[in-house]
Amino acid sequence: MNERQSKILYFIESKGSVQIKELQELVSDYTPMTLWRDLAKLEELGYIRRYRGGASAIRNQFTEQEQSFFYRLKKNVYEKEEISRIAVGLLNSYHALYLDGGSTTYSLAKRLPDGHFTIITSGANIAVELSQRNGYNVNLLGGQVIGTTLACSGPQAEDMLGSMNVDVAVLSTSGFSLENGFASGYLSEAHLKKRVIEKASSCVIMLMDKGKIGKVQPFTFGRPNDIDVLITDEELPQNVMEEMGKHHVKVFFPKDGYEEQERRAWLEEFLSTQKRYSRSGTN
Repeated sequence: MNERQSKILYFIESKGSVQIKELQELVSDYTPMTLWRDLAKLEELGYIRRYRGGASAIRNQFTEQEQSFFYRLKKNVYEKEEISRIAVGLLNSYHALYLDGGSTTYSLAKRLPDGHFTIITSGANIAVELSQRNGYNVNLLGGQVIGTTLACSGPQAEDMLGSMNVDVAVLSTSGFSLENGFASGYLSEAHLKKRVIEKASSCVIMLMDKGKIGKVQPFTFGRPNDIDVLITDEELPQNVMEEMGKHHVKVFFPKDGYEEQERRAWLEEFLSTQKRYSRSGTN
């Protein structure tokens, strides 16, 4: 997929369904024939469906049932609980906290204690959950809602994020490999995650169960050098652990030998002594 096709797909995904005349305005430097070839390629790859006068976004990696957030919420429940238990132990109420959309971050949100948290989130269900808590200041990004995560993404979400400041960002991923990094099944979602990584001034925490390793998703949004902490459900394969170590990523998992207080102390020391931009070069 070339840059022009990625631009077209991002536009279609952000709107859900578009008319051909909108796409012709988007890529006005190219002929209608080039646009139709691009749409044919995107349909062949399974990202869109063409119809008379327009195109709409689809996903075909999963069955309709598997695309449901509530189906995914019931999968790997123990692993998500273990990951969220460790993650919540790292967080303090004085953090300006970004929470990614998704079932794992939703599990984390439900575990957050009472306090004066400032929350920015792309997750509609996370916003509803936390807005009922006393002392929580909850900000929901707008945009297209993705059914598998109940998360908003697209240009509206990115524009809104641009006016906000993020201290600590907690992200999740649909897949990871050493070759392709952390990846999402949606281009609009990947764009937003990239922006969050750029906006996070202090720390990026990635939540990923071991089952995501080797899972192929089309759109990379980050690599190990873009994150600071990886929380998973068990020790990762040696080659993955070595790659994380090469980029100074701290990996936490249930049997890592750390107590909760030790993990939090590590993060507090990290936040007080190190700026992300000086290490990753992404800010």
